[in-house]
Amino acid sequence: MRKPTIALVAIAAAFVLLAFVLRSGDSVDAGDAGDTGDSVDSGVPTPSTTSTTDPTTSAPITTAPSTATALPTDVAVCDLYPGIARSGQVESPDLVEASGLAASRTTSDVLWSHNDSRGGAALFALTPTGGDLGVYDVPGAFALDWEDMSAGPGPGGDGAYLYIGDIGDNFDIRGGLVTVYRVPDADPASLDGAFGESTAMTYQYPNGGHNAEALFIDPIEPALYLVTKAHEVAFVFRGSLTPSDGPGDLDLVATLFLGGEVSGADMSLDGSTFAMRGYQSVWMWHRDTRISVAEMLTEEPCMAPSPEERQGEAITFDSDLSYWTVSEGSNSAFQVVNREP
Repeated sequence: MRKPTIALVAIAAAFVLLAFVLRSGDSVDAGDAGDTGDSVDSGVPTPSTTSTTDPTTSAPITTAPSTATALPTDVAVCDLYPGIARSGQVESPDLVEASGLAASRTTSDVLWSHNDSRGGAALFALTPTGGDLGVYDVPGAFALDWEDMSAGPGPGGDGAYLYIGDIGDNFDIRGGLVTVYRVPDADPASLDGAFGESTAMTYQYPNGGHNAEALFIDPIEPALYLVTKAHEVAFVFRGSLTPSDGPGDLDLVATLFLGGEVSGADMSLDGSTFAMRGYQSVWMWHRDTRISVAEMLTEEPCMAPSPEERQGEAITFDSDLSYWTVSEGSNSAFQVVNREP
């Protein structure tokens, strides 16, 4: 989200105060966030910029996990993404601020998205061409400023869930507290207008409030990560997926100087490929899954193809390691960057 009105800010401040009092770190049908691991501080230099406009052919989304393989020493992961293809456009008239995107891990050809600060606490199910598969409420949730979402396992590394980040804080009104909602990654055809359950997990930054618009799940640890949004620096914080009775700690694990704001992020299903996006850039890392996210982020990213979008804030990997994007705005285009074998 960029510049909400003063009235919206005042209303939002009142709602968030009420929401935190009522919620008090409790969950709906489950528990809250828990412990986090050790913190590591590291820097990444600003990468050089590359671009490509070669078209590719869009392919259906599948759910079978990809097999992580080492890259040849003379190949950067970005070299495997030759160009951008338009897949379709958002058909739902109610999805006008698509701020997050997640490819389902359980149901082929389903992507999930959500509005930013407009509308209620609900997820939109979409086909790879933008077709409308319905809107599904997240029970017990409050949508102050939903900024990103990701698919991933539960705290034990099993199961399939969707994580939605109520993490935006343009005017520093949260007091360092943010909320992430977890719902089962279900086939939308099996849902009757709402998810059967949700878990509200609250987290506390260690050093005051931050505005963040990027959330991703590392399936290897597993753990949750938030990336802050600022012009000069991006802080990467790690949180546990294990519920607890109170707000979970967020540990600072990396400090990045990318030369642009981070508006979204995602980790591939096998944990081998990671991307952050901005309004004009996609930064990508290849990861040896024997190392941590913090160690991965000490390496310099390469520049992957960045779709031209009016206000692009959403990115997700499918199980074939292709990545999908969509912009805020009515009837926005779905775009995909297919990965070569």
